[in-house]
Amino acid sequence: MLKLLLLLACSGEGHGDGEWGEDEPERVEDPRALVEAAPLVRGSVADVLASNGSVESEAMATLMPEATGTVVAIHAEEGDKVRRGQVLAVIENASLDAGLARAEAEAAKAEAEVARVERLHDAGAVSDRDLEDARHLLSAAHTSLSEAEGTQSHTRIVSPIAGTVATRDLRYGEVAGGAPAFTVVDLSALRVIVRLPERDLARLGVGQPATLTSVYDEDVEVAGHVQRISPIVDPMSGTVRVTVALDDDDQTLRPGQFVSVGIEVGRHDDVFVVPRASIVYEEGEPLVHRVRIEDEPEEEEPEDGEDGEEEEESEEPGFFDELFAGDEEVEEEEEVVIPGPYRIARKVPVEVGFVDDELAEITSGLDEGDLVLSIGHVNLRDEARVRLPEDPVLEQEDEDEADEDEADEDDGKAEVDVEASDEG
Repeated sequence: MLKLLLLLACSGEGHGDGEWGEDEPERVEDPRALVEAAPLVRGSVADVLASNGSVESEAMATLMPEATGTVVAIHAEEGDKVRRGQVLAVIENASLDAGLARAEAEAAKAEAEVARVERLHDAGAVSDRDLEDARHLLSAAHTSLSEAEGTQSHTRIVSPIAGTVATRDLRYGEVAGGAPAFTVVDLSALRVIVRLPERDLARLGVGQPATLTSVYDEDVEVAGHVQRISPIVDPMSGTVRVTVALDDDDQTLRPGQFVSVGIEVGRHDDVFVVPRASIVYEEGEPLVHRVRIEDEPEEEEPEDGEDGEEEEESEEPGFFDELFAGDEEVEEEEEVVIPGPYRIARKVPVEVGFVDDELAEITSGLDEGDLVLSIGHVNLRDEARVRLPEDPVLEQEDEDEADEDEADEDDGKAEVDVEASDEG
């Protein structure tokens, strides 16, 4: 058994040059957290009331045929602009057409009868009463004709407003009636109706600027203003109805889109501000992470006797440790030096004023020019060491290069061994 162990030791298997005992280069992790920071500067910040709603038009009409009939003509399609009174489609109803013709004939007959009676009345052949009866029948015939014309006009679908055709639900040849045929909207007058808490009623006013942003595309942003404020508060919800109108001729948003609405009810100019994302809350109290360059603390030297005790307590190397140790020298671990300034982020309680979508007003707790973290500070521990994007990074030895260097060393050793064996 001892001979076998000695042979393994002499052959070099199981340590050093073999794969069994190879040491891969260790990768040193940078202990600093990568963050971004912004300085405390002076700026303007608004007080905004936020809510949500759907875009709608001030004028929108859903058109339904007033009579049943077959669609014989369609004069407007979706997206077409139409004027008030324009005919959008025509349907055909034989009964209504016949009724109009009958009413026209009755009216013509009554007119002829009145003319005949008037001539006889002038000749003294008929009485005044006969003339009045004839004229009464003519008036009734004209009334029936007007009614027939009005009913027959129901076969034409007419737009009651000027606007744009939003939907067309008719098809040629189908029997229309009882279902919506067209929807016409006025895209030049759009609005959003929101409901705000009663506590904000005192801060609201007609004409206040507003910003409307698409919920599904934050890049779509439209300006508006408060157009109307309801004079009553809904007792069931405790909210007040507010109508926000979009600026004239702005058709970026379309009816039906869901948007977030921000109404500016106040503004502070020339105040200290930081990015809104810099504010975090712990137990309901606002704070920021202020980052500063500090002196790197010195390492404490071990007290006398500590190293000696450890050496005494350490165990002596055993037989197998000496056997497999070979002639390798124990390399001391090199101390890793972190480049760049020693930046420390500390939590600082602050008092916050107005807060809008981008900025937050700081009324106390910081000095002008202080750097506060804006990215990477969530769940960051207090007094953590951090690195800004412009700080130098910790360089790492490429594993592939390390493997190549190691292979070159092994090849060199092999050549020396071969030369030595040839000489022997």
